[in-house]
Amino acid sequence: MGRTKTARTIYIDNEQIEALKRLSQRTKVPQSVYVREALDMLLEKYSEQLKFDFKTSSRGLSESSMSEGKEG
Repeated sequence: MGRTKTARTIYIDNEQIEALKRLSQRTKVPQSVYVREALDMLLEKYSEQLKFDFKTSSRGLSESSMSEGKEG
């Protein structure tokens, strides 16, 4: 089953937008798929600092992180 998705507004450099558009057009993969993949990779890279295993967590942050007032 897929993950629940929420719309977000973010600011991205024009060069990144153009490169993402070209990649999406050439591969026929939606831009949103690439953005989610990039976020997954970034969160996995920093998972130790965030105190959770991104690939196995359904909620993202651990209970201890939530009690410390950190957001996900």
